[in-house]
Amino acid sequence: MFGHRLIAPLLFTTAATCLALVPVTASAQAPASISVDSALTYNVTTLAIDGTATCTGGGTAGVTVVNASLAQMFQGGVGGPIAIQLNGPVMVNCDGTQQSWTGQLVAPGRALPNDSGGTLTVTLAQGSSTIATTGPQPVHITT
Repeated sequence: MFGHRLIAPLLFTTAATCLALVPVTASAQAPASISVDSALTYNVTTLAIDGTATCTGGGTAGVTVVNASLAQMFQGGVGGPIAIQLNGPVMVNCDGTQQSWTGQLVAPGRALPNDSGGTLTVTLAQGSSTIATTGPQPVHITT
């Protein structure tokens, strides 16, 4: 019976402390999205790439092209891959509306083919966090 008298005040104090901590609210950000057009427009030394992106939370997010390569086309066959990358930063506003983005792809140290295809992945990042990705997408060059 003596132990029961000590437990009751302890339970009441613990319950009161828990109730005081309950009013915590959290809201989730809307999911971000990124898309890319499969047609890359040939411009002799660059390929134009574009798409759309949506993100929330304010500020900006960076568009990045990763794991991008084209098949090297030549008369009579296809050669090894040509690595391509964005030629400079591409940013979008994170205001909850769909934003169009555009950039230029280059192949450092290589000539760009004018008739080729390949794959690439586009990501959308805020700071060091990737918030959306296209996954591997097929692309082709148009003139």
